This record gives sequence, structure tokens and C-alpha cells, in this order.
Amino acid sequence: MVARFLFGLVFVGMCAVALSFQGKATFYTPAMGACGKVNHEDEMVVAVSKAQYGVHSNPNNAPVCSKCALVKAVESGEQVKVKVVDQCNGCASGAIDLSPAAFEKLADKDLGHIEVTWNYVKC
Repeated sequence: MVARFLFGLVFVGMCAVALSFQGKATFYTPAMGACGKVNHEDEMVVAVSKAQYGVHSNPNNAPVCSKCALVKAVESGEQVKVKVVDQCNGCASGAIDLSPAAFEKLADKDLGHIEVTWNYVKC
């Protein structure tokens, strides 16, 4: 049986299985993102790694743009729902950059980075 990947899901036959990612989460100052929109520090947004963003002739039209993700801090168990608006060029696969507001829902910014798990969810 052939598995196909689309929007954070693996399709095996007619069944879809959600993918979960794990990595470091940091925070950044959102501005004009790879998805072509301007975002701000107080919005619940995220930049995903190149591995999750993919390579597209027009990055503004990447399939992950405007998808939502549920991010969970491994240590505290706190969660936040965010929207994909950008690509994090320096992030390893599974790692993400959160807006300051989103990061603060999970941990104190003084930590600088935390371990998280995340997966795509319905917006």
C-alpha cells in the first residue's frame, strides 16, 4: 500500500493519520512572512521549518499557509493554537518559531526555548 502526505496527514488508502512533530520552540518578531502577510507579536502565529513548509515556486501559496497547529509544551503540558504564517529558515525539522504572545502561553520568554510537540488541527 502506498502512503501519501498532504497537509500534515498521511493517507494510507482511504484512511488519514495525523502527523505529530517534536522539536524546540523559540520566539521571533513576526513581520512580513513567507505566506505573504504581515503579522504582529500579539497574534497567535508560528513559523515552521523548511522541512514542514516545503519548497514552492511561490511561497505565498504554500499549502501550509494559514493552517492551524496545536502546540504543547513538553514540560508544562500547556497548549496554544497557532496559525502558520511564515517559514523558519534556521529551524531543524520539527522545530518552530512562535510569536511572543504564543510562546508566553506555553512558558516564560526568559527561558528562550522549550521542547514542544505539535500537530496540524482544524482552524
